[in-house]
Amino acid sequence: MEHHYLHTFRLTVEGLPEPVEFGMLHELSDVTEVTDGFAKYVARQEDDFLPLGTNAAVRASKVIHVLHVKAEKTV
Repeated sequence: MEHHYLHTFRLTVEGLPEPVEFGMLHELSDVTEVTDGFAKYVARQEDDFLPLGTNAAVRASKVIHVLHVKAEKTV
């Protein structure tokens, strides 16, 4: 699978004062399909953590809102 797009999502996390951003590489540019797939990915993580770059992570079960912000072509 080749990842041609970097999708950025803004996550609202219970207990944090501000939303945080999460980047995900994907082969598709279709925002609807990628957002659906990402939301399902977050739901499957349950009590695992989602990395936010190299210096932070949030518990997936605390994510209460997912918003697609942008998609950028990587190749």
